[in-house]
Amino acid sequence: MNSPLPDAGPFDRHRLDIVRLAWCRQLQMDDRALDTDSDRVEHVGATEDITVLRLAETTLISGPSWAVDASRALTGHAGTDRTWISALLGDRSERYDIGTHTVAYGSDIGHTIDVHDPLISHEAEHARNLAAHCSEADVAEAFDEPVSRHWFTLLGDDRPADSAHSLASAGYSEQQLILADMRVLTDPNHRRRGHAQVVGRLATNDAIDDGLIPQWRSRPENASARRLAARLGYVEIGVRHTAVLRGDHG
Repeated sequence: MNSPLPDAGPFDRHRLDIVRLAWCRQLQMDDRALDTDSDRVEHVGATEDITVLRLAETTLISGPSWAVDASRALTGHAGTDRTWISALLGDRSERYDIGTHTVAYGSDIGHTIDVHDPLISHEAEHARNLAAHCSEADVAEAFDEPVSRHWFTLLGDDRPADSAHSLASAGYSEQQLILADMRVLTDPNHRRRGHAQVVGRLATNDAIDDGLIPQWRSRPENASARRLAARLGYVEIGVRHTAVLRGDHG
């Protein structure tokens, strides 16, 4: 089922321009390619991989020329399901691995946390310890790309820090020196206790203090992650579909 995207109206338009700039640089496009009122932007890329990016009222198609050409036969915007990109790929679909994430951005983030003086670690080792207690799918979604630093791991306070249990962790990686791509992971035995909100807010505010715009990506079906982002003040303004050519078809 195609879950509609919320109205991006509450999101600051100046910040939206900066987000667009970051995506242009990530996709190796001209800096002003998304600075447009058009509802569709096309970009012929250098590889067979495809990105369909919806940001507010604009849908970007970046990929090989055949994909850009095929997109012209499609109407409307890409939604959160895979109907649009599946139609774009047509009989090539079996050659590609498709990934889909909603994208949300921090605009007006508060500083209040519901835990007094939480025990926080900034060591990557505590995040790795947490990952060992989580499913492969959860770890893959939270840490599908490396986070070099900026770790905030909430530790249980019933032991010394060097042996404390890792309850939840948040971190981010910098993209184009503009965006902070957020990741959050919680021990499955300690969920629904507000731990993810604590570390998510700390990491988000750290990114803002560094002059970055926080970005939150979630699988559309991951309702809990999307609700958490909303509670933290993120505004969901789009969706990204990626179609990566499988190795046996290179």
